[in-house]
Amino acid sequence: MFNVLSGFAVVIFVIAIGFGVGRFRLLGPNAVYSLNMFVFWIALPCTLITFMAKTDIAQLFGPNLLVVALSTLTTGFLAFLGYRWITRRSTEDSIIAMLACTYCNGSNLGIPLAAHLMDDPTLTLPVILFQVGFYGPLSVLALDMRTGKRNTNFVRSTLLTILKNPLIIGATIGIVISLLQHNTGFVLPSLFADPLGIIADATVGCALIAFGMSMAEVRVLQPELSPRRSVWAASLIKTVVHPAIAAFFGVVLFDASSQLLLAMVLLAALPTGQNVFTYAQRFGVNKVLARDTAVVSTGLALPVMALIMVLVS
Repeated sequence: MFNVLSGFAVVIFVIAIGFGVGRFRLLGPNAVYSLNMFVFWIALPCTLITFMAKTDIAQLFGPNLLVVALSTLTTGFLAFLGYRWITRRSTEDSIIAMLACTYCNGSNLGIPLAAHLMDDPTLTLPVILFQVGFYGPLSVLALDMRTGKRNTNFVRSTLLTILKNPLIIGATIGIVISLLQHNTGFVLPSLFADPLGIIADATVGCALIAFGMSMAEVRVLQPELSPRRSVWAASLIKTVVHPAIAAFFGVVLFDASSQLLLAMVLLAALPTGQNVFTYAQRFGVNKVLARDTAVVSTGLALPVMALIMVLVS
């Protein structure tokens, strides 16, 4: 228990340092953007390549991926119906609320947390694969149809977005290396492996610092602007209901071991991802809810995830 709590204390401490750096603008006006771009385009792909090369590929497409899909779709369906019925808002507003309750921050926060707390950043890959390859594009298509902002090249642009995603590229390269190692005895030369490892080692620190810096620049739950009740409801669904449903599927359908169950529930407890705000902004619907839920759910997620690790492990 002490090790679990100390692990989360380290995460919170690094995020707090990032918050202080952002508050006092120690790295200049555009530092958050630059640091996030380094993490997303360079550090995270290197991390995935490094760890995927040592991973059993079959684990990616096993019960973990199924629980991610089932828990996300079930929670999303309930959230969509609840928001639509209680608030009487439009379908497109309800889609954004659904995403706020279910779409995880699997990359910028999920990978560093998995790497630090469970020594395996590839645990978040089922979430990334499901969201980037299916859930996100399907939601964008639904928003496209509802708002009338039709894109005649939707399928083409969606496929290009998926194929150009650096996390998908990094995971694919890692899978290829893993298959070569297992089937042919191929070993990645140290000339390539060592630089990848050095950059991968920077991922956790840079990602958490960047995350803390971004928190210093955001004002949320502003009176007369933010739908506070909806934000709190969405944040609680994301950090409490979603992982509870994931735990149900993990135990009932797959009789998951404690380690596998822990991974399933922690993934579901990740806070709302930034992509939800990106979608809301793109289609001009429910932007404040998307933005505020991402911030509030992050504040709730860390103590909830610490409690989950104590209870499950």
